[in-house]
Amino acid sequence: MKAKYLVIIGLLAATFAACSRDEESLFDKPAAIRAQEAIDNAFDVLTSAENGWEMAYFPNLEASAKGYNMVLKFNKNGNVSVTAKNSATTANKILTDTASTWAVKSDYGPILTFDTYNDVFHAFSDPKDNGAGFLGDYEFLILKATPELVILKGKKHSAYTIMRPMKNTDLPAYFAACEKMQTNLFGNNNIVTLTQGNEKMYLYKGADGQFQSAAYGSPLVAEEATYHPVCSTEDGIIVSTGFGEDVHDHIFLYDSINGELKSEAGAVMNAGNLNVLFGAYFTDNALGWAVDSEGQETVDALIAAVNTAMNNTSAKMKVMGYGYKQSLNMYEGGYFLLVNFTYKQGKKNQEKKLVWTIDLTQDENGVTVANAVPYDSNTETFLGQIPSAQAVADMMLGSFKAVPLQGYLFNAAAGMKLVGEKELVIRGANNIKM
Repeated sequence: MKAKYLVIIGLLAATFAACSRDEESLFDKPAAIRAQEAIDNAFDVLTSAENGWEMAYFPNLEASAKGYNMVLKFNKNGNVSVTAKNSATTANKILTDTASTWAVKSDYGPILTFDTYNDVFHAFSDPKDNGAGFLGDYEFLILKATPELVILKGKKHSAYTIMRPMKNTDLPAYFAACEKMQTNLFGNNNIVTLTQGNEKMYLYKGADGQFQSAAYGSPLVAEEATYHPVCSTEDGIIVSTGFGEDVHDHIFLYDSINGELKSEAGAVMNAGNLNVLFGAYFTDNALGWAVDSEGQETVDALIAAVNTAMNNTSAKMKVMGYGYKQSLNMYEGGYFLLVNFTYKQGKKNQEKKLVWTIDLTQDENGVTVANAVPYDSNTETFLGQIPSAQAVADMMLGSFKAVPLQGYLFNAAAGMKLVGEKELVIRGANNIKM
């Protein structure tokens, strides 16, 4: 019996010894030394960037959150220079503060802290009059620190902030490039399709500084959206949170040839089905969408149709130059075509608003407009007097494929051709000079 117990005790001792050796192999250095090495590495990385760091700063993960561009230069003497330009904290002017300090400390891992007040950086954590301000962090967990990339996580509000080395020291040019990228990609607040492996989703509201997401092919319902703060940079965009529980792509670089944003892991953002984009924002524009035929092949035919209508001798009308406006609008859940005729009758200037209901449908091949039917008695009466005016409405009938202007797929809704047997340009009516 004693021998049996001695064998068991021996086995337990051998097991504990093996566990001890495993622990030694996993943690071959004391915790204090490992912590100091992490601090030293972070300090060396942060001070190594010759031109400083581009920071995509995200104050928090609230539904109203957005990203902000900053440029930071960490000095080995403990001073830090911070520069920003935004409408929230710098009145859209370039503002720099070089008088504050920074440090890397240990708190269950390396912590980057801005430990004295910086007019630029601490503006986001200042409680202001409402006691909350922008709910920004000024202390961050350092999750990754390499010469190419630093990933931070706000200690209090948990938003991820991304830093990359600055390519040059021309700060006005940098901020101008960031603004240009924002305008080019999201100037009309349109839809983006994100493809990650076999999964797709819609992203929209990028112009607000945060994506809202929706399932691919589903309606865009704000109440069901998830929020992803986004910051435009000079070469693409940076998002604070990934698009999925196991996906943490932060950086998407702009491919100007293909009009796409691509992450290192292979995720792609593009305008996807442009006709879905057109349909969604066609209905979203309360001012309607005007037909702008300037420079297009159809302009001569369109003007000829208007002149035929206006110069009808029985009506004694005379066209006033380009006195017409043609627009597509939403009305009580349906689509209609509105044409404004401005003309002279005798010595008086006159204006007629003609309205046709139309059927507008979408499929994988494009947009189809059909059945221009007079909407009201005013239109019916006018067409009874001048039947040729129907030709102006009929110019919009047919099947069209959506094509972006200027090569900016993301901003296609701000300027889009509908190309088919005819070629027209559709723009937001509030942007058209008539």
